[in-house]
Amino acid sequence: MKYSRKKTGTVLAVEGFFLLNIMGRGVGTVNEPAIRTEEQIISLFPDRETLICRGWVLKRMEGRIVVYPLYYKFSDGYIPENIQKCEEISRQCGAGCVFRIVEHTNYHLSAFLTDNGYGLEKCGMVGECDLTVKAGELCMKGKMPDGLFLKSGNDGTEYVMAGETVIGIKRQGFLFLPDGNLPDMGMEDILRFAAANGIARILADIPGKGELPKQYGRLGFRRSYFYRCYQKKQEEKSFGKEE
Repeated sequence: MKYSRKKTGTVLAVEGFFLLNIMGRGVGTVNEPAIRTEEQIISLFPDRETLICRGWVLKRMEGRIVVYPLYYKFSDGYIPENIQKCEEISRQCGAGCVFRIVEHTNYHLSAFLTDNGYGLEKCGMVGECDLTVKAGELCMKGKMPDGLFLKSGNDGTEYVMAGETVIGIKRQGFLFLPDGNLPDMGMEDILRFAAANGIARILADIPGKGELPKQYGRLGFRRSYFYRCYQKKQEEKSFGKEE
């Protein structure tokens, strides 16, 4: 099958794929709250190339094509074909193909991937903290952390910076921490900084086996949902170290 590619803004249009408003209401989802949260996280990276295939969102992230199979109804019955199309797109882009599967969605996809030579690349969870109740307490407790500041980005997005390092991505009252491997005291500083800057909700991507780390629980986080990422075993060495 031949594909024609064109780039419109940050969305790649490929023959055989159709565009879908990923911020609209999902269809036939099983774990709808998790799907809504994944949509919010995806929307924080508007500068990354994005493609939609029957409800599967493909996004170029750190040298790889990450596939978010969000909408169960669209993928049901098309799983083998969709996997092949995603693989072809990743080959055209010269990047590895990683499937990120949220718990209680696309029950059969992990089995199809395993049968086609994929292995578990990583797993983790998304933790959530609601600051609307404890914001005042956080602002009063201790002093404001030194070294954290907000840097403006595109489309209303801001970045929480520690020197030259991006710690979090902020949009309005929502903050996402893409790397949850932060020290305990560092998390307290981030929560205090967030409360002082009008952030009401924090999400953290936390690598692990599904248990919420103690320091997160102590700071008021809860386990939102678990996910697994699958990649073809022969691609791990080829693309694992690319940025």
